[in-house]
Amino acid sequence: MRSKKKFVIFAHSGTYDKLYQIVTLAITAASMGRETYIFLFFWALRRFVNEEFDVTKLSNEFGEEGARLSKRMQEINPVSLKEILYEVKKMGNLKVYACTTAVKLMELEESLVKSRVDDILGLTTMLEIADGAETQLFI
Repeated sequence: MRSKKKFVIFAHSGTYDKLYQIVTLAITAASMGRETYIFLFFWALRRFVNEEFDVTKLSNEFGEEGARLSKRMQEINPVSLKEILYEVKKMGNLKVYACTTAVKLMELEESLVKSRVDDILGLTTMLEIADGAETQLFI
């Protein structure tokens, strides 16, 4: 019997456009029945832990276009990213993990992090989980 297809996202960036992409790709893959994992590092980790999914902080590189892009993204998908993510997580095939070292580097309270993710893992464990994944993305 063949196991489910695996979909893995190594999430690094905390700008809204990339966070939007991380969440929408993950929920789509999970909704399609894929075993889906989000591994959180640095600014993506901070945004997840602080539950700042819908704070539309875009990269400075977007300049004035950033405000228009942010508005369009909210018009196309007006439902909160946080709400969608937690709803899809209830299906059971979407897991969110924080990197042990990133928790320390970002000076986040471990108990708060543990309340927001499925677990805090080291890189070795993350790579073991990701092994054999049909799709691996770094965002």
